[in-house]
Amino acid sequence: MICTVHSIDERGKKGSGRWRILAYRFTDFLCNLTTQVAQAGLEWYVQIKAAPKHKIRYIPNGVNIEQFRHDPEVRAHLRKELGIGDDFVWIAVGRFDPPKDYPNMLQAFAQVWKKNPKVRLFVVGDGPLRPEMESLAKGLRIDANVKFLGIRQDVPELLNASDAYIMSSAWEGMPNVLLEAASSRLPIVATDVGGNGEIVLQGKTGFHVPPKNPEALTSAMLKLMNLTPEERQRMGEKGRKHIEENYSLEKVVEKWEELYMELLEKSKRLSFT
Repeated sequence: MICTVHSIDERGKKGSGRWRILAYRFTDFLCNLTTQVAQAGLEWYVQIKAAPKHKIRYIPNGVNIEQFRHDPEVRAHLRKELGIGDDFVWIAVGRFDPPKDYPNMLQAFAQVWKKNPKVRLFVVGDGPLRPEMESLAKGLRIDANVKFLGIRQDVPELLNASDAYIMSSAWEGMPNVLLEAASSRLPIVATDVGGNGEIVLQGKTGFHVPPKNPEALTSAMLKLMNLTPEERQRMGEKGRKHIEENYSLEKVVEKWEELYMELLEKSKRLSFT
């Protein structure tokens, strides 16, 4: 039996995080191994003794690099259909829940918009906080430039139509959407939480900043926008290469197959002793 942890922050609701950590400790003997989707998460779980070092291993999430890839034709068609013109488009994909800290993103975007009115933000997803975020956008007077697109089935196409990805999360594990954005050759600005810094290589494939800091997020967004198109393109290409080498679905499946075979062989040896 293999258990997998998908997050670093186990605070849960109403202080349940401490009890979750204790539950990990007391039930660890029931599984053969625990895996963590982020290297930062693995180190944290060993530190808090949620799992012993010899029984936890890092295996990241994977992404279908054929589904999420840069396509100039799709980009040109969708931008024309959406009437984007030459505006700079940021995109965020995720559920409207506290971990994503969308107030942080909207506050930063409002400051970016003041510096450059020819900028847009597409937010894909739904959730209980969506009405509150729509009200916040109106209060910040950016509702004309922020489009809440709801749940969409054409995320690969929307990524192609965008110029950069933005993630404002307060905490994360290994977010699939960052893998998808990087695979689509988008430069990224993200908060440095969970495994984000393992995907977004500082200054090479994008920028990461401290969480809950709209000023830092604003600065990084403007820094990215002020790069030349060629510099942003090179960032995107490096991001794609990083994904191909470390997070392609094929490579991650190989890691899982190797792990199961390793544990199976170990089990066979133990059964003969």
